[in-house]
Amino acid sequence: MKRLMICILALFALAGCVHYDEELWLHRDGSGRAKLRLVHRSPYENPEEILRKAELPGISLQGYNVQRNGQDVIYDIVFKFKSIEAFNNVNDQLGSADFWGKITLNKESGRRITYKRRISLGSQEESDDLEEYFSQMHTQPAIWTYKLHAPWKVISTNAEPEKVDGKTLEWSYDTSRMWNKHEYMTVEFRKELPWFVFVIAGIAILLIVFMIFWSLRIGKHSHLLERIRHHS
Repeated sequence: MKRLMICILALFALAGCVHYDEELWLHRDGSGRAKLRLVHRSPYENPEEILRKAELPGISLQGYNVQRNGQDVIYDIVFKFKSIEAFNNVNDQLGSADFWGKITLNKESGRRITYKRRISLGSQEESDDLEEYFSQMHTQPAIWTYKLHAPWKVISTNAEPEKVDGKTLEWSYDTSRMWNKHEYMTVEFRKELPWFVFVIAGIAILLIVFMIFWSLRIGKHSHLLERIRHHS
């Protein structure tokens, strides 16, 4: 019975996932946009699940496309989210195979922001049975790929150096190496000073220069200085 339940969970949670690509644009206020491609090995399509998730609070579906390629169903989905909490609420996994995971975004001292996302595949007690079941379903391991566009400067990250391009980062995971463990995507950002701070500083410098220049000009034409010179 336990093995049967594990197989059922694997079927619906991992859902025969052959490939998963995600591109995430994150805004300064925690809102953003996500573009997903899920290649799913299944005898039927399920667009109803997409529409159901689009009704969740804080989620706005921008468009989706469902097509079949042989045994695989390809889902392309684009949606917006109002907050990280809304993004996380899309995840209603049934098992331990969790390519969606959970994101935490925290503000730290010194204008720092920490980003962490946890994904997983297989728990301590389920990993052997899940791995056997998954290997029977597919000859090629599933690949999960994540790309993040952030509005802040990257200070440190566990992404590969060649996968970091300015404020864009990318992680790829071979699920055949993820059994019985969790993976974390981590980034430390630093917020840049707002543009109006530089504007105010520029105006302040101009005022100081103007005051110095005006003081020197007034000093040269001061009647008091002329009288002092006359009496001298």
